[in-house]
Amino acid sequence: MKPVRILWILAIVGFVIGLAGVFQRVAGGHTVAAYNTYVPWGLWVAAYAMMIGLSVGAYLVAALAYGFRIQALQPLGSIALFAALASLVGGLMAIWLDLGHPARFWRLFLATNPTSIMGLMVWFYTLYGLLLIALIVLTARNPDAGSVRTLSLVGLPFVILFGGAEGALFGVVSAQALWESGLTPILFLVEGALSGVALVLFLGVVFDKMTADAVRWLRGLVLGLLAASIVLQWAEISTALYAGIPAKAESLNLVLFGPFWWVFWFFHVGLGIVVPLLLLVLLPRQPWALAAAGGLVAITAIASKLNLVIPALVVPEFEGLRTAFTGMGLTFDYFPTLAEWLLLVWIVSLSALVFLAIYEWMQRIAMRSPAKA
Repeated sequence: MKPVRILWILAIVGFVIGLAGVFQRVAGGHTVAAYNTYVPWGLWVAAYAMMIGLSVGAYLVAALAYGFRIQALQPLGSIALFAALASLVGGLMAIWLDLGHPARFWRLFLATNPTSIMGLMVWFYTLYGLLLIALIVLTARNPDAGSVRTLSLVGLPFVILFGGAEGALFGVVSAQALWESGLTPILFLVEGALSGVALVLFLGVVFDKMTADAVRWLRGLVLGLLAASIVLQWAEISTALYAGIPAKAESLNLVLFGPFWWVFWFFHVGLGIVVPLLLLVLLPRQPWALAAAGGLVAITAIASKLNLVIPALVVPEFEGLRTAFTGMGLTFDYFPTLAEWLLLVWIVSLSALVFLAIYEWMQRIAMRSPAKA
């Protein structure tokens, strides 16, 4: 069976299974999630941050292919654009369903606070989505057109800006020591670029779009971004632990040695860094190894976001808060419910279906073009 057909089957099955989570979210609101007064964000916010990062990284490949005219990456340019749009759809769906009143989202456009990063991000997402749609349409007509190159180059600083602003949503929250850092926006950019480029590497192998030059480019990009990510994470973790700021050190100790230590050491470090590094270094010409490395980096990207969102919230802001008030919803414990996992499966499957549908549509357009000529 062809890999593309397998992806279709997995996406459809995941979409159908995940509908149970959608139904529970619509019928039960936030009562189906493990949220509470102290932990208002969880799995869906982490998924939103991860998928926006995937979109930014995938766009980077498209910008290199069309904007900088790197010939080796041009066969992957369209796939990168499809992945960027599909990931954006999934990320926005995740955060939309996380809202307390999803039907009121339109008010963000009519009452945007110009000093609010979150308010401005609504407009960034809208403009970015329109940019992706325009590029997909233009590249379908003529990928070598000057308008494609111009739009790709114009979009690159904008995407870097909104990717950094995504990290700034967390980095400017001074009440959360784990989030508040000048490195947080940079980490978001680097980790997003890494996961998105890795996703394009995986898709390029699966859809048989990889040439020897493309392999060298994407392999080099993934290795370089992995190295940058390791350095930045080491700098953030080591300096915070050495400084010993209580709230930040406690959150990091929870990440490294708490009840869910395996999320960091097994998924993030093991499957997200060590295994991909070994595959890319030791088996640089094996398609299955390239696909596995790219897929692992893309999938495990959620681990770093989970370790950013949740540990900061489950550590009390001041000593004694845990015991000062008791009652339903007043707890610092959090683990996603089955409904949360099911909704995540649905969101990821929806993104996959969006990507596959656009890919099939573009393939049919490409097949009809010679006949018209």
